[in-house]
Amino acid sequence: MMLETPLRQAATGLLKSAIRIAPPASREWGQAMRGELSYVEGHWAALMWAFGGASVMAKHALISLLIPGRRGQVITPDGGLFAKNVSLRKAVLVTAAGFILASLLFFAAPPFRQALRISLAGWNELFHVTAQSGQPRLRALARKAGARRDPEGLVFAAVRLSNDAESAQLAEEAVKLDPNLLWVYAIVAVRHPLLAEIRDWIPKLEHWDPQNALFLLIAAESCDIARAGKHFNLPYWDLQTEFEKDPAWRSAMGAAFASPKLDDYLDRLKELDRRVVRRYGFNDPDELLSGEERDLPSFAWYDSERFAKSILQSGQDLEGKGDRKGAVEKYWSVARFGQTIESRGHTDSERNLGLSLQAGAYKQLQKLAEKGGNANEAALFAYLAGRFEKSAWEGRWGLDEQGVFGQYVSRRNAAVLQISSLMMVVFSGLMVVAALMLIVGGRQGGRPGPPRARPVATLVALTSGIGLLLSSATVYLTYRPYWYIFDRAILNGDRSQTRDLSDFLMATRLLPGVARRSELLPNLPLYFWTGITLLGVIGLVLILLRHFRGRPSANGLQNHPRVP
Repeated sequence: MMLETPLRQAATGLLKSAIRIAPPASREWGQAMRGELSYVEGHWAALMWAFGGASVMAKHALISLLIPGRRGQVITPDGGLFAKNVSLRKAVLVTAAGFILASLLFFAAPPFRQALRISLAGWNELFHVTAQSGQPRLRALARKAGARRDPEGLVFAAVRLSNDAESAQLAEEAVKLDPNLLWVYAIVAVRHPLLAEIRDWIPKLEHWDPQNALFLLIAAESCDIARAGKHFNLPYWDLQTEFEKDPAWRSAMGAAFASPKLDDYLDRLKELDRRVVRRYGFNDPDELLSGEERDLPSFAWYDSERFAKSILQSGQDLEGKGDRKGAVEKYWSVARFGQTIESRGHTDSERNLGLSLQAGAYKQLQKLAEKGGNANEAALFAYLAGRFEKSAWEGRWGLDEQGVFGQYVSRRNAAVLQISSLMMVVFSGLMVVAALMLIVGGRQGGRPGPPRARPVATLVALTSGIGLLLSSATVYLTYRPYWYIFDRAILNGDRSQTRDLSDFLMATRLLPGVARRSELLPNLPLYFWTGITLLGVIGLVLILLRHFRGRPSANGLQNHPRVP
């Protein structure tokens, strides 16, 4: 509803401009089209109606230009653009202005504005444009939420801010306003494991939601970080031995493997996100999807596999002592923990960890069944172990879920978006240069100037207008499918294609062509794009100097006439 009035006004203005430049035979029809505009239902339909009418009148205008009277004039006798005192150059400039106006109308579409902002991600990564401020839109939302005393807005910002202290402060402010949001401590602790506040948060979380393995994995990670800080100079294998000797770590991991549930609270966060997005109109897909990137502590995979290996080894020791029942219980404890993570997890990382743990446990159960002569059980466990191991391997390398579009299509679309937005800047610069040339030429009045400067400037203006319109349309059409994915994911909870959106956003962080070589030559993108920019600026300066200097003046020609 907010866009309806501006779009209606734009449609009316477009038809007025088309009627003004139309030949006399078409103006009455244009007035009729303008009259019917008020009866068209829907602001976008009205805009399309205006575009259709304007394009027909522009076609008639171009046809009339093909029947000239005198050179540079047209034969229509009455007023308007096609009067005898209006030149072909002015008609071309008005056409170029129409293309520019059509390009500017794209800014009324939220997908187009979001696409332009996303297209800058690669340049921000390269030149560290936002390194000092960092996440300005998210910080602005946090300030608004604090002023409104909105705990959900504070949680939304707390789980996404990269600064440890700010994230913890916002989380504690949100819990003070609404104690039911205590789960935010767990998400913030997962994403900022160095926070000192975690030591006070874990007891509160365990009392609020007992038997959740997530808190125990967080506690184990804190033990890892503390132990690594004390023995940072030890080799890797010695450091691993130190980890396993830590009684606090073993206690936390043992309790985690015995826990019957695992809840990362991402479901609650997604529901909160939908409310906050509507409330604040926050539509940055990068920041929104970053709330789902971290599900378990960074050390969870390493800790779980290391502890599972020790349990499986203890089961093998019990086998050697003839305690088959005790060995089976050890193996099944690992399998149950893997099942808990796989079934309760919400992300690929959680599911792959659960599959990997189950595969290891089923291998040992297979061997135990073979030793006991139970062929049926051995075959079943062998099948489960192979199936889960393959799924975990494919998931770890991203082979099990490629999205609907696929990574190749997402990277190609990201390159098209970045190149099209860059061409918009180029065509806008050329348009400014052409406008300056025409303004300077007009101020010279009757003084002689470069004879070809104004025709060249007119041609550049028309070409830039067409290029700007085509580039804007390409940006809009390229990003529009991803806009719908984003809209469905955040507002409707449909996350079936968020993998495609994530791949696309990741690809926009790399500049096309040379970005992937930057791993080997880190300075190549900087030198390449800086060189291209400098060459473009030098080229524009040379064009300006050539046309503004012009040819020798009339007085100079009189003093130095040519010899016939």
